[in-house]
Amino acid sequence: KFRKTVRSEADLAGLNSITAEDDLGYVMNAVSTIRQELNGMVPLIGFSGSPWTLATYMVEGGASKDFANVKGMAYDKPELMHGLLSLLADAVADYLSAQIRAGAQAVQIFDTWGGSLSAGGYKEFSLKYMQRIISRLQSDAQTQDVPVIVFTKGGGQWLNAIAGCGAQGVGIDWTTDINAARSQIGDRVC
Repeated sequence: KFRKTVRSEADLAGLNSITAEDDLGYVMNAVSTIRQELNGMVPLIGFSGSPWTLATYMVEGGASKDFANVKGMAYDKPELMHGLLSLLADAVADYLSAQIRAGAQAVQIFDTWGGSLSAGGYKEFSLKYMQRIISRLQSDAQTQDVPVIVFTKGGGQWLNAIAGCGAQGVGIDWTTDINAARSQIGDRVC
């Protein structure tokens, strides 16, 4: 739940910038501790919500059944939505980079609400910003070799686009047959 929503330029301008390692150090400490405790038995996967998913909560104020406010912003005020998504993409890239430096051996971007968009909306408001995160991770010498997994709930119809976003792995949900997914994306990604 968000006490204060983001629905205007003033709301967007009023957001505090954060630095993951400083402001969310407890997460990085947890990642480091868990990595140590795993002692190489299994890989540690870090994660974050996607910019679109985070934006839905920030604009709606919490969970939503119809996403009316966030979709309204996307289609009626696309410049405002792109401003918010850009800010979130950079914050998520910073957050995932910090998790990797703390010991995460792979990271996953959870796009819980991308499937609520149209095909064009998905590419413009969700996939584009996940690609931005992946590009930032791949351009950093400390994070470029760490695998990235992208998961879009309800995104089975966009598997080809998701497989081409730069991630090394694609997650699917129960609505997508795994054999159909494999036949669509082949061996381009895991």
